[in-house]
Amino acid sequence: MGPRESLRMLLKPDYQVYTADTVDGGLRLLREKKPDAVISDIRMPGTSGIDGLRKIREIDPHVAVIMLTGFGALDTAQEALRLGANDYLSKPFDAKQMREVISRNVERTRVQRSSDRALAEITELNQRLMRELAQKERLASLGQASAEFVHDLGNPLTIVWGYVQLLAKKLEQNGDTTQTSSKELSIIEQNVRLCRELLTMWQSYGSEGALPRKPISICDIVNDVIKRVESVATQNGVQLTCDTGAQPCSLVGDSVQIERAIQNVVINAIQAAADKKGRVTVTCARGEFYVDVRVQDTGPGIPKSELGKIFDPYFTTKQSKSGTGLGLYITKKVVEDHNGSIKVDSTLDVGTTFTMRLPVQSD
Repeated sequence: MGPRESLRMLLKPDYQVYTADTVDGGLRLLREKKPDAVISDIRMPGTSGIDGLRKIREIDPHVAVIMLTGFGALDTAQEALRLGANDYLSKPFDAKQMREVISRNVERTRVQRSSDRALAEITELNQRLMRELAQKERLASLGQASAEFVHDLGNPLTIVWGYVQLLAKKLEQNGDTTQTSSKELSIIEQNVRLCRELLTMWQSYGSEGALPRKPISICDIVNDVIKRVESVATQNGVQLTCDTGAQPCSLVGDSVQIERAIQNVVINAIQAAADKKGRVTVTCARGEFYVDVRVQDTGPGIPKSELGKIFDPYFTTKQSKSGTGLGLYITKKVVEDHNGSIKVDSTLDVGTTFTMRLPVQSD
């Protein structure tokens, strides 16, 4: 009773704490509450802590388990680690050490569960894609629409891959999952979710009744895009900055469509600035009836002879790279579908600025 109550009081300020006086009671709480960490004494009334550990691992293979031992049984503690415990501490425990152990193991569980969710999302997405492809043998005849579909999924999947690489490097450097892994896993999850939303959007094309449009925040969308493409900019040695201003602005539209349009332009700008290890600046400038989303890069610029073609489908200036020539075509179509316009200004060896002007929702 003493150590259990001491632990509850120690951890209560930072965590939701549940207690049980037997292994069976603890297992019931594990099934109901799905905690991030379990602390169990090796010596328990009835079912032992070691037997309880075996049952915990049958219920949840990822929850962090810390074992307590008060009788110096090092061989028993080592047996607990072999059976899947993440750590063990001797009683009486040091309060500071206990907080550190709990913090580290709770983070480990959360990172592992985030990784599992991302993997499950990717697996489910792949299965949906395979079902769609199997059901639509005429996909080849869809021509441009299917090419746009592949292009749209390419950008978020590129970002997912970038953060997977960053995460792998951090895990290799740290030798374990730490707090630095959480941001990368969060962005992976966001981009997997974007893939799912794009798939749903494409599945709705041609069906009766388009998805209803609703008020959306341009500033929020721009900030989300910037967070997603940070890894792409970092890997290309590009300095990426963003200023959405202090004044919020909204329009009535489709958030997934607007997001894909802005992301296309930002990724193009990063790729343009990459060779010179330059800069990309994204800003939102609010007018009385519109908002200008500007994406400026310090890349090589676009020759005047090509400026009139850049919004044509399949036209690309990335002949030696992986460009499909559809990104700006898609962006222009999305912007115009929202009663907006897009223009480009470019100077050779100085850079390029794209301005997407969109009508804002009146106050």
